[in-house]
Amino acid sequence: MQHDGVGGACFSCGRPWGNGCACQFCNQMAGCPQGVTLSSSVRRLGAHLVDGVLCLVTCVIGWLIWSLIVYGNGQTPAKQLMGMRVVNLATGTRAGWGRMFVREHLAKLLIGLLVGWLVLPYFWLLWDKNRQELWDKLLDTAVVDDPEGQVTSTPQTEIRYVEQPYRPPQLPPSSEQPTPWGRQPSGSDRQGEQGGYPPYPPPPPPPRR
Repeated sequence: MQHDGVGGACFSCGRPWGNGCACQFCNQMAGCPQGVTLSSSVRRLGAHLVDGVLCLVTCVIGWLIWSLIVYGNGQTPAKQLMGMRVVNLATGTRAGWGRMFVREHLAKLLIGLLVGWLVLPYFWLLWDKNRQELWDKLLDTAVVDDPEGQVTSTPQTEIRYVEQPYRPPQLPPSSEQPTPWGRQPSGSDRQGEQGGYPPYPPPPPPPRR
């Protein structure tokens, strides 16, 4: 993903960015609005636990229906309660419904069948520089803290373009505008303009008798 801090300073805190998808100091997420940060490992693991509890409380069916509703916002029920969101690393936008469905039901199932017996996938984020789980790496996603709902389905570069205010062209001051005859009006010309008479050309002289 491209972001303003590549090879330089973080656009949020001003300190060196590092080599990850988020600032190594303030966790500002690349490609996302200022203030949207990469979720910590503790919050990620906590969200897994909350989703598990919600599954038990709602007999799975309630959690599944809830999930199908919020997948379009890049969230699971636990992530919605905790103000977290799954984002697409390539664009900085929230993950869509299809990506979320594949992430939660197909990618996790596949990885669980292959290495789930090691309980490894859920702790992969502890040593990953982008705090990604294995299913995040398959789908190029990451999880951010976005309690204000700033991350949308539109890339930030396009948002800045759309929200660019219209600025009408500035005209030069009236004193600097050229006259119809290609010269700047003099002081007497301006007096004539104030009186309502055209400054140039002067009236022709009366004919000689």
